[in-house]
Amino acid sequence: MLYRGEPNRLDPGSARLLEPADLPAMTDLALFADHPDWFLRDEAGEPVVGWIHWGTTCYALDCTHPEVLTWLRQTFRRMREEWGMMFFKIDFIFAAARSGRRHDPTTTRAQALRQGVEAIREAIGDEAFLLGCGAPLGPCVGLVDGMRVGPDVDPNWHPIWRNDLSMPSVENALRNSIARAPFHGRLWLNDPDCLLVRQRGADMDLVLNEMRTLSAVVALLGGLTINSDDLTSIRPGRLKYLRQTLPPTGISARPVDLFQSEMPRLLVLPVEREWGHWWVVGVINWDDRTTETTIRLADLGLPPGRYHVYHYWRRRYLGVVGETVTIRRHQPHETAVLIFKPVSDRPHLLVTTFHVCAGAVEVEAVSRQASDVRVVLQKAGRQFGEVLFAVPEGWRPVKAQVDGVKRDLRQVAPGVVALGLTLEGKAVVEVEFAEEQTAPSSPGSDPS
Repeated sequence: MLYRGEPNRLDPGSARLLEPADLPAMTDLALFADHPDWFLRDEAGEPVVGWIHWGTTCYALDCTHPEVLTWLRQTFRRMREEWGMMFFKIDFIFAAARSGRRHDPTTTRAQALRQGVEAIREAIGDEAFLLGCGAPLGPCVGLVDGMRVGPDVDPNWHPIWRNDLSMPSVENALRNSIARAPFHGRLWLNDPDCLLVRQRGADMDLVLNEMRTLSAVVALLGGLTINSDDLTSIRPGRLKYLRQTLPPTGISARPVDLFQSEMPRLLVLPVEREWGHWWVVGVINWDDRTTETTIRLADLGLPPGRYHVYHYWRRRYLGVVGETVTIRRHQPHETAVLIFKPVSDRPHLLVTTFHVCAGAVEVEAVSRQASDVRVVLQKAGRQFGEVLFAVPEGWRPVKAQVDGVKRDLRQVAPGVVALGLTLEGKAVVEVEFAEEQTAPSSPGSDPS
């Protein structure tokens, strides 16, 4: 961050926070006038332009200069210790890696950038969260806690200039976030940029399927989930999509066709819990037209077997499959979120709808007692959703209750029932099933 004045504490009257940029400086900042030797210079001796920010020229700091590193440490230590900041986003820091003449000419551009980030990390300590942005990735490994892994999201699907892969847009942001999914949890926590769920209007051009795709991919990738909408103005019908992405799972889906297609279409998230396992699969239609999409389960890495399939966004049970599943009307820019759950010969929890990952975060425990299935739900806030159960042939539901109060079950499809509830923090769902008795054969009848 760059600031004006000498604030003693962080409050509206004592500090003005500008764009969170650390390794460049704006031309009208006193820092540039007071310390001209702190900045990169080109061969003509002119200061190196980091970039033009909303019409203002920003010059690049020379992070090989000892006084620059001291200034960075002092500035960030003050924000951490005196202002109490625990979250730091350092943006546009690629400026420190620009070509130019440096105080230490033996230092590479990558080393110079890393020295600057090292100074910041040293100043804020290990307990504060450091988010890199606008950064060459390699020099920041081991220093930042999170990293933006793509261009800005924009309230448009396509970029203004269609061939510019760095332009802000949902399409470009997701392309990069998916390609860099393997970094999450290994190098840092991935930041896919902001989730947008507000209704379409003058400042939002995403149609429903595009907004759902952004929500689905952010949820499946399991990284930072940051929203930039005005939450006080969002309609409940749109706010529910934000709730369905929170909290992040922390684990990333795998783009299984990453090396087969420029725009990967298949994201596979295996979920393992003590009480069961399932796969959440995002099937993306990047095209501008409706198509029919057929998926081979073998391509998803699923073991051979029979699976229940549930379409999350459409709230539709698709039946039992063994080899392929087809999305007959796969709409433009739609991500079909499909949940695959192995078939069992006993009644069991199929999915819950409080989160895109269908039980990965909101189901605390599942237990069986005789023919009963007991599901403990835990999720912050207040949210309506459903709990679905698979009922194999030869079984039937007898009764259901939530927190000890009797509730009705809804027949979703043959062999599938659902119970709707408003979850406020915690709830216990219990369903009793009974095995249907086969009528005994009459004397002398042919058992075949």
